[in-house]
Amino acid sequence: MDESPQIWHTQIAPQDTAGEPEKKVSVTNQPECSICYNTYDNVFKTPKLLECTHTFCLECLSRLMAVNGGSHRLSCPFCRHATTVPEDGPPALTTSREVLCKLPSHQQQEEPVWLEGEKLCYKCSSHAPGGATTEGPAGFCVCIDIGANKAAEAPIQSQPRTLGLLHRLADWKRMVLFIVLMVLLVVVVLWPLQCVFSTGNMRCMRGPVKPQPTTEPSTASGPFGRE
Repeated sequence: MDESPQIWHTQIAPQDTAGEPEKKVSVTNQPECSICYNTYDNVFKTPKLLECTHTFCLECLSRLMAVNGGSHRLSCPFCRHATTVPEDGPPALTTSREVLCKLPSHQQQEEPVWLEGEKLCYKCSSHAPGGATTEGPAGFCVCIDIGANKAAEAPIQSQPRTLGLLHRLADWKRMVLFIVLMVLLVVVVLWPLQCVFSTGNMRCMRGPVKPQPTTEPSTASGPFGRE
């Protein structure tokens, strides 16, 4: 009796719907931010939800807000939908629990992070035996800069007066150079041409004038004159 042919079934993962951005997954099978391509965590890379349901890390959203001059309206990098940022800044945005649950077990509990000026700060707590955390002297604060570097802005504020003086000196030098070039133009080019047209040579010196011979009429007089 002939054997029936075997049929192999393969399961195909459903494709993403049109218009929905593909979720980035790192090599370690952990979701990552679509802006900085770093894996999420429970501190500065905490996954935050925008009103359009797109997810980005806390650090990238904080930097976007700093670039926009501290405006409390964030435009989604994908769909440009505007999201109103709470008064406490991007750390107060809703955390994506769906993404947070995909992280390792020790990163599934969100740590408190706050915005202090142009810095994101997080207080590390010391771990006591048994896994408990205590906020004692061993804890320390970690901050990252998300805005413009104030140290680089300080010399820029004292530069306008210096730059104005340099510009004035540069203009003065240009004026002197222009005058020198004009004098050279007159001496080297225009003056010899004027001499050529007026005197016939480039030295502006007229040649010696040859005296023309003068003939006087001879008059016969005296006994030796011709009749």
